[in-house]
Amino acid sequence: MILTESLGKFKRNWNQFILTFVFVHLFLILIGNQPLFAQQNYNLLQSDSTSLEKVIVEKYYVSDSDDYRDTTYNTLPNGAVTYRIFIDMKPGYMLQVVYGNQKHELFIKTSTTFFNNLVDFAETGFNVNTKYLHIGSNALDSWITMGAASRGYTGIPLNEDDSVFSLINNHKALSKVDGLTKGVLPKFQVFNLDLKPFRDDTTANVFSTNNGGWAAMGGVSGPTPENRVLIAQITTTGKLSFRLNVQLGTPTGGTVQFVASDPEAKEIAFKGLAYNEN
Repeated sequence: MILTESLGKFKRNWNQFILTFVFVHLFLILIGNQPLFAQQNYNLLQSDSTSLEKVIVEKYYVSDSDDYRDTTYNTLPNGAVTYRIFIDMKPGYMLQVVYGNQKHELFIKTSTTFFNNLVDFAETGFNVNTKYLHIGSNALDSWITMGAASRGYTGIPLNEDDSVFSLINNHKALSKVDGLTKGVLPKFQVFNLDLKPFRDDTTANVFSTNNGGWAAMGGVSGPTPENRVLIAQITTTGKLSFRLNVQLGTPTGGTVQFVASDPEAKEIAFKGLAYNEN
């Protein structure tokens, strides 16, 4: 019995190791600006070239004087805006990687600074503690993600949230709908990224990479038929700008890469991946 359980555990760990090894290898090829193995002999279909429908920048929350007076942990500045960034895809497609490489830098910037909760800061949405979402500024921290907006919950646009219960009852505008839904979250991986701007840094205003990214192993689809995947939440008093590059998985097992500008080979330029707030 013990031997059988041990062999089963070894097999699961070995399979996970192989999956991780292969994924990391392919990812390193991607950020080196070369095609993935899966794409070398894959002919893009017309539907693949239009599979990225739009990039949604949602003003999730705007802080008010009540937030400023709430000194639990660190104070949220009055008028700070919490933005959520979603990748909107055609049904059947999956988001695999958000990345930057030598020819396609990735960055998220603000004209002031990123807001970070200094006690329960979460560098990624997967690390947001659901139990504390209703305390202080925990729900409005800045982070990156592949769908997750807290442990066990996926982020969705507020206008898609038809639930009757909110986990965030200390912010009036979010007390009825919180943009959260129960979901099965993917295996999440970060490669060659400095996440300090989303840690306990009070001066950071740039998050960037030209040799890294974040990924969902196996890909991730949105939790609603609209197929929108949350990739970042940013809170700031300043003007937001970003430049992103993404790889999607196709229903037939291929891959397609969308870049903000200057496409090469089979890359596709998508203007919505570049954003500058007016």
